[in-house]
Amino acid sequence: MTSDHFAASELARLCAAKGVKHAVISPGSRSAPLVIAFHEQVGIACLRVIDERSAAFFALGMAQQLHAPVALICTSGSAVLNYGPAIAEAYYQRIPLLVITADRPEEWVDQGEGQAIRQQGVLALHMKRSVQLPRITSNELARWHCGRLINEAIDGTLLPVPGPVHVNVPFAEPLYGRTENKTDVQDLSRFIAPVMTESFILPDHARWLIGQLSACRKVMVLAGQGTWSEGMRKQLVQFASLPQVTVHTEATSNLDDTAFITTIDRLIEAVSDKNEKDLRPELLITFGGAVVSKRIKTLLRKWRPLQHWNVDAGQRHYDTYQSLTHDIAVSPEIFFAQLAPGVQPNESFYGQAWKMMDESTRGKHNRIIASAPFCDLTVFNTLNDRIPGASAVQLANSTPARYAQLFDRVRDIRWFSNRGTSGIDGCTSTAAGAAFATKKPTTLITGDTAFCYDSNAFWNDHLSPDLKVIVIDNGGGNIFRFIEGPDKDTELLPWFEAPHARSIEKLAKSFDLPYYHANDQASLEAGLDELYAPHDRPAVLHITTDPETSPKVLRDYFNQLRTS
Repeated sequence: MTSDHFAASELARLCAAKGVKHAVISPGSRSAPLVIAFHEQVGIACLRVIDERSAAFFALGMAQQLHAPVALICTSGSAVLNYGPAIAEAYYQRIPLLVITADRPEEWVDQGEGQAIRQQGVLALHMKRSVQLPRITSNELARWHCGRLINEAIDGTLLPVPGPVHVNVPFAEPLYGRTENKTDVQDLSRFIAPVMTESFILPDHARWLIGQLSACRKVMVLAGQGTWSEGMRKQLVQFASLPQVTVHTEATSNLDDTAFITTIDRLIEAVSDKNEKDLRPELLITFGGAVVSKRIKTLLRKWRPLQHWNVDAGQRHYDTYQSLTHDIAVSPEIFFAQLAPGVQPNESFYGQAWKMMDESTRGKHNRIIASAPFCDLTVFNTLNDRIPGASAVQLANSTPARYAQLFDRVRDIRWFSNRGTSGIDGCTSTAAGAAFATKKPTTLITGDTAFCYDSNAFWNDHLSPDLKVIVIDNGGGNIFRFIEGPDKDTELLPWFEAPHARSIEKLAKSFDLPYYHANDQASLEAGLDELYAPHDRPAVLHITTDPETSPKVLRDYFNQLRTS
């Protein structure tokens, strides 16, 4: 059986045919045809998440890990608008989401009917595509049109690059009717199969690029957010072995190797007037998503490399550093595989100069950590050592995402963060979706504000016991005590920070989550033992640090890195 609404039944059927295996559904009435069709569809697992905002981030976390589209379904009205934050994040992270929203018939919008808003294109600014399915499908032409739009929408979540697509579906009452699954091919929409392709650099252009890379004495590669193949990492290691090349990555780049500079933020502090000339790149190559480090962005905008090549199959013309000269529309994997083997080394000391400075700052870093009091910095140092291997880490915004850039990382841990829009609003829900999808150990490192903000993530029947939640409680948005500006305006500081009286313990226990607390090094070590012990629910480790000590230690940390 399936819904007797053609658009709903064909959506479910074609989703299954095209490999969509999960649908995250929030309850509602107008969406009844979609609920019936997807619930009855063989090959699609339906997950119920009540809060639409949380549901959207949960689906985002799943799609992020599965590298496959996840369907997201809700009723009409304001429910649709609650998808907004996660849709924007998916758009900028290029995560495939098929957003399916039920709607009233168009003739009843703005006519005083309940749960009726202007839904067509309501999320279009952060969608790859928005389509409106026809309500009347009683003739062959309308059914052809409906099926074509569905094919385009599902394929659009992955091609030419991943991202969210919106399908708005108007339904007239009655909504709850069922019918037998159609078997006559004339009654079904045609399955349109996408053919995957891969671009490459034309030979003449490749020769010119290789010539530039061989001649240039200062080439900097900067990797943004992403997950990459092992083959890509090996190609980049080969490229980094050239004396004229330095490769810089962040935690969320998921490219870690001794050949790379992996702690940009702590290293940048050692750049001075004395060594700036030697470190300034002539050619900058960028790829991937968002870069966390504000320091490297500021420095590169100041330096203005003579050439900046951005490598992106989506050809987005990212001019983050105000120096873009070449937009190279291929995948980074193709770029390095095609060019790296042909680049010749030259008489340059550029890569070694960065490596020597990296070694120097690593020694300073270790000495500072060893003498620092218990604070956010020492907590992150401990977490970096204790997070289990072969696992994933979800970094909430903004403090956890920034502290993580200061530490050398273990290669078999994958790092993720909602840095597409850098919001705190769905970090926990994203981690919950990621843990559910992978069934692998997943650690969320979050702050007290972000934890409270997205607490509805735990109002969910699909929580994985593999999810471990670490809440670093520094008094609410403590990063604003470090940022220059808010730290000097003490009268208005509560309007930048988010001090609150919520109890992390009571909040965790209200969702029946195992709860542990730490407020010094000994209790932190013990708490981590408890956290990573087996549980049948996600466990929470609540770490309290002094709100005055942590920003002071961090300022001192960067000041000491600057000293010669």
